[in-house]
Amino acid sequence: NDEWQGHVSYREFGDAYDPAVGFVTRNDFRRVEPRIAWRPRPAVSWLRTLQFDVQFRYLESLGGGVPEERQWEFGLIGLDFESGDEISLELGHTYEFLDDSFEINDGIDILPGDYGNWGWSVRGRTASRRPISLNGNAERGGFWNGNRTRYEVGVDVRPRPGITLGTEFERNEVTLPQGNFETNLFRVESAWDISPWSSITGNVQYDNVSEIVGLFLRARWILAPGNDLYLVYTQNWQNLATDPLDRRFSTRSRGGSTKLNYTFRF
Repeated sequence: NDEWQGHVSYREFGDAYDPAVGFVTRNDFRRVEPRIAWRPRPAVSWLRTLQFDVQFRYLESLGGGVPEERQWEFGLIGLDFESGDEISLELGHTYEFLDDSFEINDGIDILPGDYGNWGWSVRGRTASRRPISLNGNAERGGFWNGNRTRYEVGVDVRPRPGITLGTEFERNEVTLPQGNFETNLFRVESAWDISPWSSITGNVQYDNVSEIVGLFLRARWILAPGNDLYLVYTQNWQNLATDPLDRRFSTRSRGGSTKLNYTFRF
């Protein structure tokens, strides 16, 4: 109902599962995930709702029943203002069992073993009804056998109804005994709602790890409620020159696709 919310899910994948399109981070597991939230409406003119929630995730292997992931997420407090602005404070603990090593960055490996970490985050967003809206997120906590600090900021501009321009920046600062590294992600987004039946969205992003510039464009045409036609175009560029002063980017890949959704009612 409006004040109380509850959710529980159960998921199971066998060791032969192959998604063909997409990927999964693990196979051969079962997972249960319950969540409960309380959203009271205080008698305060400027505050719409408060929110407190807790979510638990438990994942174990199907074969031996070995715990592979165990996660607690505590929504300490969330404030939803009458203005449409939002802010929340969260605390979480994550346990993960890693049965194989992997390279997280050039020359930095995460070794097999048990990892348990606490972390906190603060999130905020201003109302999207304004011509200019802001959003931000700050996180700090354990990361494998080290620590990570993550920042994310974004700005959306609506020069006229139906048109949105936005930009986002995300930075991760990781400190590990094996070494330190930083990642930066830049993204520019746009959306044009031509009419209630058609729209065009797109984004361009770049990160300093892959050093790839990626373009995504999507056009949507609602033929009728429940019947949609999508046209998608993607292209990736990368600077493959050995000279650091050479700023020419070469095309790595490009592609187009279309999808039609049709709903039959009887």
